[in-house]
Amino acid sequence: MEVVEQQLWNDFLTRWPREKLSDLTLEQYVSVNDDDTFTYWLETKTRELGSIQGNTSAKFGIYKRNSEGKKQSGIDHGEVYTWRNRYGNNESMVFDYVKNVLIQVAQAAYEGDLDKIDLIDFAPLVKWKIAFLYQDQDKPVLINTFSKPMLEVLTSSNNKVSFPQMYQQLILEKGEQDLLEFGDACWKKAEHKRKEILQRTIFDQFSHIELFNRGLEQWPLDTIDAFCSLITEANSHKLDVFTTSMSTGAMIRIGRKELGAAKADEVFATFEPTLKKINFELRYEHRDGYECAEVSEELYQRTRKSKKLAQFAKQYSIKRKAHWPKSYLNDNASDVEYDEYQIAEAREKYVMQNQSPLNQILYGPPGTGKTYHTIEAAVKAAEPEFSWETRGELKAKYDELVTAKRIRFVTFHQSYGYEEFVEGLKAKTTEEKSIEYVVENGVFKEIVEDAKSSDLRKAFEVNADATIWKISIDGTGQSVVSNYCLANGLAAIGWGEAGELLSEDLDNNEYYQKLGPQVKSSLSEFSQRSSAGDLILCIGSQRTVQAVGVITGDYHFEQAGTSEYDHYCNQLPVNWLVTDIDVDFHELNGGVNFTQKTFYELWRFSVSDVFDLLKKQGIDINPVKAEREVENYVLVIDEINRGNISKIFGELITLIEPSKRMPAERISTDECLEISLPHSIPLFSVPDNLYLIGTMNTADRSLAMMDTALRRRFDFVEMMPKPELFGNKTVKGIDLTQLLETLNERIEILYDREHTLGHAFLFPAFNAETEDEAFKELQLAFKNKIIPLLEEYFFEDWDKIRLVLADNQKLEGKKPESKAELELAKLQFVVEKDLSPKELTNLFGTKHNLNQYDEVKQYFLKDKADDVWKEPNAYKAIYALDEVKRALLKANNDNQEQSDNTENQLSSEGVVD
Repeated sequence: MEVVEQQLWNDFLTRWPREKLSDLTLEQYVSVNDDDTFTYWLETKTRELGSIQGNTSAKFGIYKRNSEGKKQSGIDHGEVYTWRNRYGNNESMVFDYVKNVLIQVAQAAYEGDLDKIDLIDFAPLVKWKIAFLYQDQDKPVLINTFSKPMLEVLTSSNNKVSFPQMYQQLILEKGEQDLLEFGDACWKKAEHKRKEILQRTIFDQFSHIELFNRGLEQWPLDTIDAFCSLITEANSHKLDVFTTSMSTGAMIRIGRKELGAAKADEVFATFEPTLKKINFELRYEHRDGYECAEVSEELYQRTRKSKKLAQFAKQYSIKRKAHWPKSYLNDNASDVEYDEYQIAEAREKYVMQNQSPLNQILYGPPGTGKTYHTIEAAVKAAEPEFSWETRGELKAKYDELVTAKRIRFVTFHQSYGYEEFVEGLKAKTTEEKSIEYVVENGVFKEIVEDAKSSDLRKAFEVNADATIWKISIDGTGQSVVSNYCLANGLAAIGWGEAGELLSEDLDNNEYYQKLGPQVKSSLSEFSQRSSAGDLILCIGSQRTVQAVGVITGDYHFEQAGTSEYDHYCNQLPVNWLVTDIDVDFHELNGGVNFTQKTFYELWRFSVSDVFDLLKKQGIDINPVKAEREVENYVLVIDEINRGNISKIFGELITLIEPSKRMPAERISTDECLEISLPHSIPLFSVPDNLYLIGTMNTADRSLAMMDTALRRRFDFVEMMPKPELFGNKTVKGIDLTQLLETLNERIEILYDREHTLGHAFLFPAFNAETEDEAFKELQLAFKNKIIPLLEEYFFEDWDKIRLVLADNQKLEGKKPESKAELELAKLQFVVEKDLSPKELTNLFGTKHNLNQYDEVKQYFLKDKADDVWKEPNAYKAIYALDEVKRALLKANNDNQEQSDNTENQLSSEGVVD
């Protein structure tokens, strides 16, 4: 690895020699869609030498835009370039400054003058990366780590120690070791201190608050952990974090505040640091009094479960990144941000395709990260433009999309069928106590309907699970009341004499109690069941609709009524999308007329059916908004291979083909298909903004046995074990990479590659913070996951399980012939025992014939309390048996020699005759 990195370093210096930096032009420094600029080499091509990726291109001082420039504090725009205005007033002046910085940093680095570099005003990550690349390779002065929190953890320093001081300490620790080799070791060390580095990064954002710095030295560890968890959770939901000055210190707030604004738009919560604790006040939705508590793990868990952060983020949504305190303190905040200090994930990842296929299946053996990577694939399909730099950001986005019902999840199993997936009939008791069968949509049909109407739903704020209501305003057809309501954004019904329908005294209301059941039902559903985001149809006759709208608020009682009719007091606010229409809904409603009941739910068709019918009638319900924003939807099908595909999909297997999909704009093409479903009348199609992601465990069923029709319509992404992700990390001398590689090599020969063991089984051991914790995790993995899975794979053929674990090699003869062999035999997880004829006779009598052809063997899996599970050599012997043998033999000889020496000494002293 170091050889490749060294060559990359040399390639950089060949392309951009220090002596030629004075000749550098702006076009050579930075451009768009050019992979040979100085900045592209610095950030992308030399990433293996130390990452500076993330944040905006403003960290380079000046950059070339590929779109219109946005207004930002400390940023100016020209026709082509954008720059930090503290470096100059135009691109020429700014680039002169930037080039001078490059020359000064490169020269100072080569001369080993880190103090000079520290004083230069430029993005820290960038200037220290440049310094690393241009230092004298024969006399290195810094390693390839440019994150201050990471350096602080590696050197056990506080935030007052400078970059040069920390680099000097690390170079002394390096000694004679190769620089790149030492740098890689530092990164591996940092990977096991993620939590501490993350916390240091957060603390750095509040370093300007003296009381906070003093409190850090006194707060309990639990308080610090909970505070960091709360701040991280807020950031993952894209809440801004900012501070307010006070005479006693400062308040820390999370909410929404723009740069340059005098005050916040909205505050979600406030943290008040004191020397002994951190006080917390929840302000969101608490206008009359705040919810107060001390910062603790219990508070963090309660806040997380309440979903209020997601609710706040949705209400005060932003398209930019969330701001941090230092963003408000100066204009170079984009140069140093929280995201840049995240530890890199394992270097080799599964790479998802840039363009998400409409249908894809992630398949592989157990433990290869299919579910883990499903989250990434789902978010990428639902929000192609979304980018993330931490797993927390990705997971928060996934949760947000799940909450919005744009990502849904279903698991296939042997009894799962068409009725659950597409549609089926369900018995329902009517108000007249009769039985009728209604069509109940399955998860697939529901998400199809939502995806088809996503643009209009978003434009008019229609709920994902919107109910459709029928209303008769003053009977059918036009009237003074209905015209008034449609013109003034209202839906109103009568019986105002009953008074406020949400009143607790309604049961004692004599007028209300005399009303019939149909009227009471209408009033109840109108006031209690309807909600903002529901669709409402105002009918014109028993078959037709004269207006379509969206309810925009809660029920209210208007004492004055409407216009000239004072008894139409029960009202809902409505955004009427179209009025003065005359559309026949009879067929869409299953051939059933609208009834006389004033207000009730329509369940025979969906929101998208309504929009489709209006479109087919040539009615444009969105004349103002020319560009509709189509949203992608994702259905994740877990264990897709366990279901009967023909039974579940039925005729829809053809509709999911990309070429047969209906465009999201609902404009039919030559190839797209629409079909009639068994129980519903509207023609059904699958839109091209619905993505299907399946997961398949190859240990359950091989790819070759998959339904052929399904295989033709899905892209398959193989996910196999990746032992190399462990980077040969050792736990008590056990090499995790070699251990997993050896186990899988044997399983592949004895069974097949589809039943190998995934790397996820050993990741708890890999990620543990201490070696003792890692070894405990390894023991648990073998006891509770790996060996039970091997039992399942080999149908309890213990002889093969012994072959996989190398237990057959830990005892060569019938019995151990030396102490070393005895110690080796003790390392067996599964013990084999030959039953003698006498033992067989005692068990089965004389005529058993069990030993007619061969010896009868009995197998024992060591008890979970046995010492073998706590012996590192038992695991090491799986892949390095000879090495373990030699170690045991040496230990035995050493013990014997020591014993002999002791005996001779005692004999010489006359103690032993």
